[in-house]
Amino acid sequence: MLIEERYDKILQFLDEEEYVTASELAKKLFVSLPTVRRDLAELARRNQIVRSHGGAKKIHAEHIVSPINFRKTVNANVKRALCRAAAQLVNENDIVFIDSSTTTLQLADFLGEKKGITVITNGLPLATVLVKKGIKTYCTGGEIFANSLAHFGSFAEDFIRRFNIDILFFSCHGINASGMLTDPSLPETQIRKVAIEQSKKTVFLFDETKLSRSTPYNLTHIENVDCVITDTPLVRNFLKDDSGVIIVE
Repeated sequence: MLIEERYDKILQFLDEEEYVTASELAKKLFVSLPTVRRDLAELARRNQIVRSHGGAKKIHAEHIVSPINFRKTVNANVKRALCRAAAQLVNENDIVFIDSSTTTLQLADFLGEKKGITVITNGLPLATVLVKKGIKTYCTGGEIFANSLAHFGSFAEDFIRRFNIDILFFSCHGINASGMLTDPSLPETQIRKVAIEQSKKTVFLFDETKLSRSTPYNLTHIENVDCVITDTPLVRNFLKDDSGVIIVE
């Protein structure tokens, strides 16, 4: 059986049983346990499954990371309004980190007049726009993921740790009912965690469609963010103090 055929079989088993252990898969596929573990690691890297307790479960369709060309068209006008408000928080000579989410992609359009700023990003589309606007830009490097056209992994994370970041702009897949920011991609979650650790000020951008959406990986609670920029007043339900909230129309 070819490798891709094994991957398809594993996904079929997970469609039928929701959760399967590695040892069960080894028996069903007539392969060794190390082989199954490598297969599961690759499927997890592709964001098709979640590894869990010696086995795996399938990521449902609503949890799969969509290709960037589709995601950037969703609520594009709202995202632009969020980015316009976010740019007002950037001061001259700031060291800025912008993540690879499509919500923050349009920030580049509003930073051209900011003098002396340096922008760090793991997103290739964003880096390309920034450079064309004459903004000093660093792209992290590291493995490039096809769905997001962005760099992830330990190389990218170590690169971010070289900087003392003044302000971070980021988004994620959703906010669950308890106010936890979540994402279906572990590599993207890890990148954002490192950027948060390196940043003096953190700014979270999201639109109303991301409310009450829970995906596999926790990033941080919304109360840990310094500033929230959104289009919905419902964000106040998650916060004890809403002094750092900017609501755009």
